[in-house]
Amino acid sequence: MAMIMVSYRRADAQDMAGRIADYLIAKYGEKSVFFDVDSIPTGVNYHTRIEGAIVKCDVMVVVIGRGWLGKNPGKKPPRICDPGDPVRVEIETALRHKKPILPLLVNGSTMPEESDLPDTMRDLHSYNAAKVDSGSDFRIHMRRLIDSINETLGTTGASDDPSMLPKPTRAPAPPWLPRLAIYGAGALIAIAVGLGVFFEWRKPVHSVTPPNAATPAIPPEITARAKEHGGFIFPDSDQRLLGEQDLKGLSPLELRIARNEIFARRGRFFVDRILADYFSQFSWYHPRQVEVELSPLETTNVNTIKMAEDRK
Repeated sequence: MAMIMVSYRRADAQDMAGRIADYLIAKYGEKSVFFDVDSIPTGVNYHTRIEGAIVKCDVMVVVIGRGWLGKNPGKKPPRICDPGDPVRVEIETALRHKKPILPLLVNGSTMPEESDLPDTMRDLHSYNAAKVDSGSDFRIHMRRLIDSINETLGTTGASDDPSMLPKPTRAPAPPWLPRLAIYGAGALIAIAVGLGVFFEWRKPVHSVTPPNAATPAIPPEITARAKEHGGFIFPDSDQRLLGEQDLKGLSPLELRIARNEIFARRGRFFVDRILADYFSQFSWYHPRQVEVELSPLETTNVNTIKMAEDRK
C-alpha cells in the first residue's frame, strides 16, 4: 500500500491542503494519506510522529501558498529560517531520506526563491511544481497531480473523477454486430502487429527510452569501482562524448548503470528499487522527479551506451 504525505503550513493554506487531502483519500484510501490534522492523535510527540511518517511515506505532496515561508512582522526572519519550524523540519527530513517531493502552488503562489530558503532546503527550489486552483479547474489539476503520483510510485490507475464522466446509454446491439466486431478486431490486430514490427524496425536509436525494470542485483565489485571515481562509472559523461573504447570490456549490467547514472546525475527518481538503492549510496544523488531533461551531449552518450547494450 502506497503512503502519501501532505505537507503544508496551517496558517497559509489549510483549507486548500484539506481539500487536496480529501481528494487524495477518495482516490487512494484513508490509510494511504497522512494529513497531520487528522493523523496525529492528541498527546503524541509531533516531531517523532512526523519523522516516522516521512520515513514510511512513498511521496510527499508539499502545498505552498502565498504565506508558506511564514513571514513574521517587522524585520524578523521568516519562520522557515527557524530550525524548529515544523514545515522546515518536514522538508529537511524528506530531503535527508531522499523522498520524492511534489510541490503544489495554490492560491496564486509562486515557487520560493532559492535565496529565501535555508541552505538545507535550497534543493527544493529546483523541483518542478504544479499549480492547483480552487476554482472550476480544481478537479482537472488534481487529476494531473494523481497522474504524477502514479508515475512516481510506478503504479497505474485512472485519474478521472467519476463524477465528471458522462454516463453513456446504449441501444441493444443488433444480433449480427458481435460477429462483425470479432472479425473486425482480428483484422485490426493483424494490421497493428504488422505496423508495430515495421515501426520498431524503423525506430531510430535516440527514440529508445529504456525502462528501469528487471535490473539484476548489483555486485559489490561494481559499487567499489564506482566509489573509486566518486560514485560514477563515467564521472565525466556529462562533459565529453563517450566512444567505443570507453565502453569496451564493460558488462551489460555496467553499461546499464552507466546509462542510468546520466539520468541519476540530473535527479531522476527510479521506480526500480535496485537502481534507486544503488544510486542512493552516493552523496551526489538527489532524486527530484521521474522525467529529467538531458543535454544534447548526455542524450548522445545515452544512445551510444544503449547501442553497446543491444550488441551484448
